[in-house]
Amino acid sequence: MQRTFIASLLSAIALGKTTEEWRKRTVYQLLTDRFAKSDGSTDTCTDLHNYCGGTFKGIMDNLDYIQGMGFDAIWISPIPHNAEADYHGYGALDWEKVNEHFGTDDDLVNLIDACHARNIWVMLDVVANHTSYYANSDFSNVNPFNKPEHYHSKCDIDFSD
Repeated sequence: MQRTFIASLLSAIALGKTTEEWRKRTVYQLLTDRFAKSDGSTDTCTDLHNYCGGTFKGIMDNLDYIQGMGFDAIWISPIPHNAEADYHGYGALDWEKVNEHFGTDDDLVNLIDACHARNIWVMLDVVANHTSYYANSDFSNVNPFNKPEHYHSKCDIDFSD
């Protein structure tokens, strides 16, 4: 199921729009976890270092708001399963699994379908150059890049030259 889902997303990318077409769009960037909760609550998040409850369904429920501001595209935060504290999406642990805090595979597909029904394009943020800070050189829990040889060695960068 997971590989099929990822494959369907990748095939959709192949049918994506051109750079010139994207230039004609007005893009609303949002952090999925911080944007809107599924239950519609607007309770203040008191622990900003962890997940606050925003979901794909929460975004879908607010498409009128986004479109009402004049946006015709959204750019959502990365979707892979992340380390527990990486609510922002930039700490991938499993590239083949959707972040369960944001919803299910079906929730993501439903969001994309709802956007497309309104002629709102969807851009997925992707960060392919790093994995979770919490992996800390133990890559056995990162899927599918679970071997040290998939990565460069940690090092300090010297900018003095």
